[in-house]
Amino acid sequence: MNTGQQNIESSAIEILSDLGRFTATSFWEDGPADYLAERAESAGLEVTIDPWGNVLATKTGSDPDAPGIAFVAHMDHPGYEVVARTGENITLKTLGRMGIAAGRAGTTIKVITESGEQIPATVSGAEPAAGELPKFKAAAAAGWLGTDTVYAKIDREAALGELPRPAVPDLPDFVIEGGLIRMRAADDLAGCAAILAALEHVANEPTQGNVYGIFTRAEEAGLIGARLAAEHGLVPKNTVIVSVETSSVLPGAEIGNGIVIRTGDRSTTFDHEAEAYLVEAAQRIKAKTPDFKVQRQLMNAGSCEATAFKGFGYRVTGTAFPLGAWHNRGESGVEPEFISKDDFIGGAILLTETAKLSGTSPESVQAWLSESPDEESERLRSGRAKR
Repeated sequence: MNTGQQNIESSAIEILSDLGRFTATSFWEDGPADYLAERAESAGLEVTIDPWGNVLATKTGSDPDAPGIAFVAHMDHPGYEVVARTGENITLKTLGRMGIAAGRAGTTIKVITESGEQIPATVSGAEPAAGELPKFKAAAAAGWLGTDTVYAKIDREAALGELPRPAVPDLPDFVIEGGLIRMRAADDLAGCAAILAALEHVANEPTQGNVYGIFTRAEEAGLIGARLAAEHGLVPKNTVIVSVETSSVLPGAEIGNGIVIRTGDRSTTFDHEAEAYLVEAAQRIKAKTPDFKVQRQLMNAGSCEATAFKGFGYRVTGTAFPLGAWHNRGESGVEPEFISKDDFIGGAILLTETAKLSGTSPESVQAWLSESPDEESERLRSGRAKR
């Protein structure tokens, strides 16, 4: 690993460790948002906040007409919201899709007060699933909670402040062990950290097109921030969108085998013209670092923000860090999510190299198809003439 890559690693790990301290429950992303905005400004990037709280960091290119690149990640993670309290009993609504153990009696959580104090609470159960029983059985069989209402007990003397208040699983903020990063909310604070580390590295390097970091809100509640950013043109329509996700491990997208170039998600297949940037960047890295690992796969466990932007006419592609214990669904209950440290660092390096290509419009992997195969054409033609 060269000095530049070592600097990217140091920054990426520091940013992710810092982000892990914050509450990241959907609609409660102020902590990550403030941190990302302040650090981006310190790096010399232009920072704006849209009306919905999405954070946009911009590194300006030399050609205002060149197509820029926007790396997109969400700041939120599934969690709870306290909506009612009677003495020691609290009622919570889940925000985002959570595993079945999130509503299981005995699961421990932390309620975040207005002053920022973390108050321990213990889940006592969940509301029976609404709707059709087969649908609930299917969700349970897949390990998902089939309801959005959970009950818990808390110290009756604890002052929470005005409701609602966010709550999170009682899990480690950030730990590195055995080559794995384990944390409460890798999805998608890892994407945010990789993007900002890449932007910091290229902040003072010349690029033809603009390079953007878009950090969105409430993705787990239905791609809300991304849909609003795309609908209202937060970045120009000729911008290439790169979703930077942390997504469930799948065959062909394995932990430890490198960052995944994502060709699609559960809802959408992506654009090869946009993917060409990632492919070209990976080839450049491999030319200098032959053992650099990268995978390529359509990851259909969930939908990502590329789908939101594609719905509004943008060219999109994506990357993903293969993720274990997706949405804290562990083998033994609610557990920290985990990703490979090497995959994470490799992803930050890939984003950095991709950012340098902004405005260059590299040829797609299909460009060779436009070259007429004259010699082979003549052989086919002459062969038929002899019959």
